Amino acid sequence: METEKIARELNYLIIHNLDAQEAYIEAAGSAASKDLRDAMLSEAEKRGSFARELQREVKALGEEVAEDVSLAAMWKNVMQGIRGWFRKPTDVKLVEECRQGDDETIIAYDTVLQLGEKFMPSSIYNIIIKQRKEIGLTYQALIKYHEQQLAH
Repeated sequence: METEKIARELNYLIIHNLDAQEAYIEAAGSAASKDLRDAMLSEAEKRGSFARELQREVKALGEEVAEDVSLAAMWKNVMQGIRGWFRKPTDVKLVEECRQGDDETIIAYDTVLQLGEKFMPSSIYNIIIKQRKEIGLTYQALIKYHEQQLAH
């Protein structure tokens, strides 16, 4: 197992989690519903925790750790800030944007998991599986919330 390649894949997931953390914090700040705001802040904390867990694994491999959001996420935040000057997003729109972001995160996790357990130590593989499952549950909850709000 080449630690550099493993670290590259883990850093890919770290950046996705840092992007998600920032997006959920941003969404929480715009949410009208206290329950949604609390849920978004809780998810932001979870994604930050996922990033820190993966960062510890990269450090344990003796490799360099990703510690910042992606350029795409920074640009998206700038554009959302500009749009925010003109209109405040609805809770349904916030949930939809978070769900779209999680689409990308799920694809990232599935891509890394496709490399297989032989590519990385089983302890790291199991962490990725656990995190992927939790993100999937959040994704399903976002879909359910979105559908319920649209039905009303």
